[in-house]
Amino acid sequence: MELVRQWGSTAETEAVGAFWRWWSVAGAGLITAAVMSGVYGDLPEMMGAMVMAINPELRWETGPGARSRHRLCVSGGGDPRLRVLAERWRRAAPPPTDTWEFAAAREPQPVILTGTLEGLGEQVDLGLARIAVDWDDRSALAELTVFHPAFTTMGTNDCHRAARLLVDWLLGEDDVQRWVGAVNVTRADPRDSQPAAVVPEFFQAVATLNPDPRWTMREARTSSGHRVIVCALRPLRWIDHPMLDLHTAVRISYRRTGKDGLPDDGLPDGEALLGLLHLERDLELALGPRGRMVASETSKGLRVLHYFSDSEDQNGRDSFDRFARTRKDVQVAHTYDPGWARVRKFI
Repeated sequence: MELVRQWGSTAETEAVGAFWRWWSVAGAGLITAAVMSGVYGDLPEMMGAMVMAINPELRWETGPGARSRHRLCVSGGGDPRLRVLAERWRRAAPPPTDTWEFAAAREPQPVILTGTLEGLGEQVDLGLARIAVDWDDRSALAELTVFHPAFTTMGTNDCHRAARLLVDWLLGEDDVQRWVGAVNVTRADPRDSQPAAVVPEFFQAVATLNPDPRWTMREARTSSGHRVIVCALRPLRWIDHPMLDLHTAVRISYRRTGKDGLPDDGLPDGEALLGLLHLERDLELALGPRGRMVASETSKGLRVLHYFSDSEDQNGRDSFDRFARTRKDVQVAHTYDPGWARVRKFI
């Protein structure tokens, strides 16, 4: 069994608890007064220290809320490992009020296009940005190419930083993870670019056309010529389940075809296939809502089921282990995997 890194170190857990205790006792009143008056004093440093105590790479910001007047956001900047931690911070929050709601990722802020981005060596009038969208139906991901006139005199790193911030503000961090495969920059306006302000409409249409992942099946062959049957949910998006950060590979051995003189293609015969279906059903019943299967591979006498669950849920991991202990043809291996890198090949 591979070593599993859980999020919940004592320091992180205590820091999350300390933040919300401070918020309930004093923080909410202090930051509300600061937002209303515009006088922050040393409050940003205080807030920053408390957020960084959870993890030094987390960042915080405030903005207009959707249902409340204001929103407090703690963001991991698109890092899957930090997104899990930010989500746990959000779920530990008190209920939203008329004044404050809470978010674990930057929400869309298209109004930002009326403003100017500073601090990158050049002032960037965001309303002048243009974006080319290259959509790939197979992966259900887009490659974005961002152009701005200021890029002609900016350094490459600053161009990339400005482009990434712009895309995050346009779509929100979660939809960037959900629908964007790459963000590029260019110093010449692409022929097929469009004003940045209209880009969110494209992704709203994409979301409508791709409401829920569907099971797909395809066949491939190994380097030795054996058939491989792959079933996977598509589109396969970790961001739709940010708390499911533990990958469990369930390996099930089965009897191959080839008996009675028939050729052996490495796939299960009819009786073995029925047994596999019964095993999968039993595992689903044992796990209940604690785990989610996202893909399977079948080849050369082995079926591998790819599951994700919450690494903090010891009962979920134990359910897999108990299932394997009672069946000699089943093995499991757990890996901490926020971002679902173990199944990226199926995207």
